[in-house]
Amino acid sequence: MNHSILKTAGQWVIPLIVWIAFAVSCDDSDSQNKVAYDPNKPIELTTFHPDSGRIREMVLLDGSNFGTDPSAIKVFFNNSEAKVIGSTGTRILALTPRMPGDTCVLSVQIGDQKKSYVNTFRYKIEASVTTIAGSGREAHVFDQGLDKCELKPVYIAADNEYNVFVTDNQDVLLRINTITNTLSVVATKEQGFNHRCAPAANPWTNVLMQGAEGAGNRDRFVFLDPRDGWAMKSRFIKGWDLNGHTYPSGGGTGNLNYESHFQCLLCEVDGMYYTRYVHGHIVRINPETWEAKVIGMTPVGLTYGMAFHPIRKNELWLGYSEFTTPTGADAANGIYTLDVTDESRIENNILASLKRWTPVSSIGGHRDGPIDQSLFLGIRMINFDMDGNLYVGDCRNHCIRMVNTTTMMVSTIIGIPGVAGFKDGAREDAMFNTLHGIVTDPDGVIYVADYHNNRVRRIAIE
Repeated sequence: MNHSILKTAGQWVIPLIVWIAFAVSCDDSDSQNKVAYDPNKPIELTTFHPDSGRIREMVLLDGSNFGTDPSAIKVFFNNSEAKVIGSTGTRILALTPRMPGDTCVLSVQIGDQKKSYVNTFRYKIEASVTTIAGSGREAHVFDQGLDKCELKPVYIAADNEYNVFVTDNQDVLLRINTITNTLSVVATKEQGFNHRCAPAANPWTNVLMQGAEGAGNRDRFVFLDPRDGWAMKSRFIKGWDLNGHTYPSGGGTGNLNYESHFQCLLCEVDGMYYTRYVHGHIVRINPETWEAKVIGMTPVGLTYGMAFHPIRKNELWLGYSEFTTPTGADAANGIYTLDVTDESRIENNILASLKRWTPVSSIGGHRDGPIDQSLFLGIRMINFDMDGNLYVGDCRNHCIRMVNTTTMMVSTIIGIPGVAGFKDGAREDAMFNTLHGIVTDPDGVIYVADYHNNRVRRIAIE
């Protein structure tokens, strides 16, 4: 028999069994007097099944005193709320939510009561990779359609209108419209565009924002407004409140130029722009007056990856690359967080809210598990989905990692750690080569600037 038919049939067997089991329970309960939830009696939890599954998996949760009104029942997989389909009073049917974490504690909440099952549910991640742009060649040809274009993608951004923006290493900014499958040039080197600065879309306006790199660019930022056809414009800091610090300037050492600030991000808590200079300055910029204030310091080093948490919106996450100076070697390959609304400082003006989550390892490596034991190698861009999962472009490990910022567990989502190559397909097969950029669109689809494969890749994760 055809194996694909067997596989397809197998995917329906368990959901069908679960649905039949629930339907039988409903028939049984219909023949009895249904009992409403009694707030004066405790909820009792016994078992649930299956004990593992993917997104939208049907799960039966057994117990008592559930009541029969599904709208009054909440079921959680860790902190992610599941859709409740129905309840017999002693059995709930719920659908597994998207990306609740690898290992899930299942909880039932009714009224003021909330209880958790003793056993845990194992969430199975499914992922598939396709190439959306690039033929694999590096000739920088952009007018031959997505499948025939030739590019060297570095960093990447996505707005709320499903546009994907890619920086090509010849200082060109490209726009991919994923609805029409078209590619167009937005900005060039002649206009002053720099491909090494990762763009980010303003979540309120869809305006693309960037920092700037190199000596003499300390005060410069780049903006591209969709209302102007993404015409590139520069804005400059007009005044500084150094707040007890020195200017973020200097000749730099090796790969580090202290005037470089690669990102410009909007904080939705206070409406201010934030950037980080290579020497460690965290700077707040008033978008109305363009006055800048240094709010504190972080360790020296390159952070191509920087993103605000979508739920804890004052929480800024930093991903350090492998390149440092001797004074910042401890920061290499590290993931940090800080609270931009807290300006309190400790020794050497380091922000008191700054926290390193990963262990100190200047040489890096690859290890999943609790974040305080995890290892990365050459972090490039980082980006969140709307559920607060952090995706990390683990450049020199040639794979994509995910940090569940509720459980603080790290997992490899896709790619073969330490093995470079090119292959589209399922999670266990897909390969990348020195990926740089990573971004999620409003639907949670991931786009990757796969640098040495000269391609832009699309990853659907469930």
